[in-house]
Amino acid sequence: MPLVIATTTAFCLWITLWAIGISGFDGLLLCTAIVLIVAGIRALGQFLPGADRRRLPGRANAPQGGW
Repeated sequence: MPLVIATTTAFCLWITLWAIGISGFDGLLLCTAIVLIVAGIRALGQFLPGADRRRLPGRANAPQGGW
């Protein structure tokens, strides 16, 4: 969901910047940067400490498999 919100916000920003006279390409680069940053944070967030949401209470010694 955060990626959808960031993409929508970035494209609204792109249209707004283009309407006030900033180059469409520059606005598109900014839009792309916003989406890539949010996607990167989302993808790397699973490796942060305390972000292990797959672990269930009472299964502390369960084997952890997969990616």
